[in-house]
Amino acid sequence: MTKPSILHAPFDVGGQARGLSLAERELGLVSDVAVFGPQRWGYEYDIDLHAALPVPLPVRMARRGSFLLKALERYEIFHFNFGHTLLRLCGLGRVIDELPLLRRRGKTILVTYQGRDARDIPRSACHRRAAERSLRYADRVFYLNPDLGPLLPGARFLPYANLDPRSVAPAPPDGGAKEVVVAHAPTDRAIKGTQHVIGAVELLRSQGLPVRLELLEHLTRKQVLERVSGADVVVDQLLIGWYGGFAVEAMALAKPVVCFVDEDDNPFGERLPLVRADPATLPEALRELVLDPARRSTTGLASRRFVEEEHDPRKVARTVLQGIVELP
Repeated sequence: MTKPSILHAPFDVGGQARGLSLAERELGLVSDVAVFGPQRWGYEYDIDLHAALPVPLPVRMARRGSFLLKALERYEIFHFNFGHTLLRLCGLGRVIDELPLLRRRGKTILVTYQGRDARDIPRSACHRRAAERSLRYADRVFYLNPDLGPLLPGARFLPYANLDPRSVAPAPPDGGAKEVVVAHAPTDRAIKGTQHVIGAVELLRSQGLPVRLELLEHLTRKQVLERVSGADVVVDQLLIGWYGGFAVEAMALAKPVVCFVDEDDNPFGERLPLVRADPATLPEALRELVLDPARRSTTGLASRRFVEEEHDPRKVARTVLQGIVELP
């Protein structure tokens, strides 16, 4: 029996779509990633639709529609990421998309929400209507951050699959380092709480501790991984309540990661090896890591094992496709 083909579209936020697509190929499936346009972080894709700004709207929609007609013949499973579809249009409180057409054609529809695409639902009629349509027409809806669950009734939590841990070698912190390097890579400083990271490191330096902050901004994913590989501690975010794809990459490199975790929404419980901190407790959390090289090492190695167990893209792909596709 011919195995179904899978299309991931139209965005790849944080490499999640690419990670799943490569894992699905390893499982013997045809799986492609199509994007409206490339992102500045350098994530790989298979098809560029050339249908993003600054291309005029009529041209964008024509290119997206033309691709959809071809995709209907090529793919049996449509996995939409970041809460968008190929043809979604919003206006006057209404949403138009291709989801009913895909259902009529007998396609399997999967949708993954990743962050603000769902957090904007209470504030935006467009996002609210789009989410309602996803929940109505999709066979399965997923979310990558546990706090999104209440906004998407009936959807299910899905771990990040943005990095294959086999693709990076563990680089545990150097216990003999004279200066502890703290890495932080904010895509949005306000959302990540970057001002608190800067303040905490400056406070520790003023107290004579050998610590230095590396802010990783405006870099490609490859460049970020290279810089994190040389760091001793990583701070992800301090405000949202869950970790992101960057934390997964740092953990795969065997780095201790500091992050704010809302324990009420934590599906992993105490098994999650993140060092918990919020803006108020961050200085002390960093102080303990700076002064305790053994803890940096053991936490980093535990983090690597956790990524291998919970964030392996092949395992996540099986979760997504279980019961939909016959897998080896």
